[in-house]
Amino acid sequence: MGLKLASTMAVLFLFGLIYALVFTIGVWFLPSNLLGLSLMIGFTVLIVLFQYGISPLMIRLIYRIDWIPYEDYAHQYPHLANVIDKVVAIRGIKTPRMGIIHDLNPQAFTFGYTKNSARIVITDGILHYLDEDEQSAVVAHELGHIVHNDFILMTVVFAIPLILLTIARWAYYAVRFSGLFKSSKDDDAGSYIVLGLIVVAVVSYISYYIGYLVSLFVSRIREYFADQHAAELTENPNMLSTALVKIAYGLIAGGTEAEIKERQKSSVRGLRGLGIFDPKKASQLAAQSMDNNGRVSKRVVQAAAGWDLFNPWAKYFQVFSTHPLPAKRIQRLNGQCATYGVPVEYDFSEARNIKEQQAGKSMIGEFITDIFIKQLPTVIFIILAGMTAIWILGFVGWISIGTLTTLNNLILLWAIGFFIMGLGVIGRTSFMYRSGFEPSNVVELITNIKVSPIRAVPAIIEGKIVGKGIPGYYFGEDLYFQDNTGLMYIDYRFGISLVDFFWALSKANRLVGQRVRIKGWYRRGPGPYLQVDTIETESGKRYRNYSKHMTYILAAIFFGIGTFLFYLWFTAI
Repeated sequence: MGLKLASTMAVLFLFGLIYALVFTIGVWFLPSNLLGLSLMIGFTVLIVLFQYGISPLMIRLIYRIDWIPYEDYAHQYPHLANVIDKVVAIRGIKTPRMGIIHDLNPQAFTFGYTKNSARIVITDGILHYLDEDEQSAVVAHELGHIVHNDFILMTVVFAIPLILLTIARWAYYAVRFSGLFKSSKDDDAGSYIVLGLIVVAVVSYISYYIGYLVSLFVSRIREYFADQHAAELTENPNMLSTALVKIAYGLIAGGTEAEIKERQKSSVRGLRGLGIFDPKKASQLAAQSMDNNGRVSKRVVQAAAGWDLFNPWAKYFQVFSTHPLPAKRIQRLNGQCATYGVPVEYDFSEARNIKEQQAGKSMIGEFITDIFIKQLPTVIFIILAGMTAIWILGFVGWISIGTLTTLNNLILLWAIGFFIMGLGVIGRTSFMYRSGFEPSNVVELITNIKVSPIRAVPAIIEGKIVGKGIPGYYFGEDLYFQDNTGLMYIDYRFGISLVDFFWALSKANRLVGQRVRIKGWYRRGPGPYLQVDTIETESGKRYRNYSKHMTYILAAIFFGIGTFLFYLWFTAI
């Protein structure tokens, strides 16, 4: 259910190291012929099988999972046991092993080797924030992955582009290290072999990239199938839709009467930024994130989903994601409501109007600006490289380029260019880490459609740390936050793995359960999160994050290189 599987990343890291080691050995010691290629492909398949075999073991190792005997689980959560027993009876599979992670970040996932050795894990957050119908829908979704044998299917799907990558790299290194390139200069047959290998390398690289995108697409399709399984099992697609609203957008409902009233007050303050309602008109209940029954306002859900539906960044992230965007999943579930004769809980009929009131007809301009700002130093470098290419062409007499015909002028050009790149880094940092922090809340932030990974909203939020960003993960540095309007992911990523590791072990766990005041930058990419600048606790402790300041190191490097080149130019003249 959208859990950021740190275990997968750890397995992939180990897998990558093994793959790199095996490939390096193969390049140096295996023959540069079809036999060598066949052996490399065989080694790649073995590594994939190794990853498939070790992944469940790694998950059990690095997560704090409380495994519960099924009899006890069924006694504590009979509504969930009913869903599981129904699938077991219909599909003829073995009862999955059930586990709970004691963390209020509402997440769920499944893993295993086959549908008869599966395990389902949910967090305390699923049990705390979701009602029983929504909990049943979440478990039904995970059961959908099990009965569809997605463990095996996705292993095969992701193995195909990896094999293509192996072929591409083998062809490249066969030309580079086998001596074929040198011998081809005096041998026509060798030239054809080299040309063939180059073609194989290029085609395989392109096929690998396309295959990788296809594998992500297949993964998203499997999520839709699991959603459909949940709808069929519960006979009400809205159960999973409302669960997704809480899990993906952090828009929680329910609670005591006092909590609901407090959320309503905070929501009125927060939704002033939407530009949709006049919050002074108390009769306009649509301005509140909760209706009178304590349910999430449909208007607010549409505003939260507006980013998924209309922000160009959402389309970008969708292509490179294993999961569909939440709004897309809800739309697909809405399409199934008629089959079961139930009304749609959260339709998005007004989402476009909300988006246009916030951001106008199109957001392409903001998207292009974001991309330009993000790549600004790179753009400057490409311009310098192009001018250098022109200088080289002019130097060898192909074209005339006036003053750029001396090496000293080229050195001066790059000296100036590196200073400009340094200024570009500073400009990018100023854009991405804006000042002007103002008090805010989850509802106000999540309903901002114009935000992006680059275009942040500086904000101050107050509430409680209720869990880890990756629930149950020993080495997770991120946190999960709740105020009186909703839930949000807190990104403490420093940018240096060692620093993140020590923060996770020494500080992150201690903050869980504490009331805090967090100053940071709200971003979305693709999920909503707040990147930390400062965390203050009630006891007076203060934790800083220097990820913003770390960006200036790159600027200093560019300035240093520019100064050195300027010195060379000055001494030469």
